Amino acid sequence: MARSDDTTASRLTTGAGELPSGTTPALILSVLADGPLHGYGLAKEIERRSSGFFTGSWGSLYPALQRLEQEGLIEGVWEPSSPQGRRRRRVYKLTAAGRNAAKQTAGRWRQFAERILQVIGQATPGDEPAVQLGAVRAAQ
Repeated sequence: MARSDDTTASRLTTGAGELPSGTTPALILSVLADGPLHGYGLAKEIERRSSGFFTGSWGSLYPALQRLEQEGLIEGVWEPSSPQGRRRRRVYKLTAAGRNAAKQTAGRWRQFAERILQVIGQATPGDEPAVQLGAVRAAQ
């Protein structure tokens, strides 16, 4: 599993404050599970999927991408330069190990979210995670 970096985690924020340690790799793996993206596109997709809840200094996304690549969970390939003069972009995709890590990570985060919601009284055992998350957002 990808190791988290406290520096990266402290730069990315939510509407409620700093992201918990380990969140950035989980977000990256989850989004890349749906297909390859370049760094900026990845950042924008995370913001879009979270309805703008996850925002921050996305420049800190690139060190996390580098770590995931070094760990063999993602692979980055430079796109060729376009005739229109667009800058080259590095496109990232999951490796086989990354696909497995994305599934494991998603499962752990779902379980974590369920337990947190149970503790704060927003969920009952067996509720669907989406229902639980909706209850938390409604409570905010």
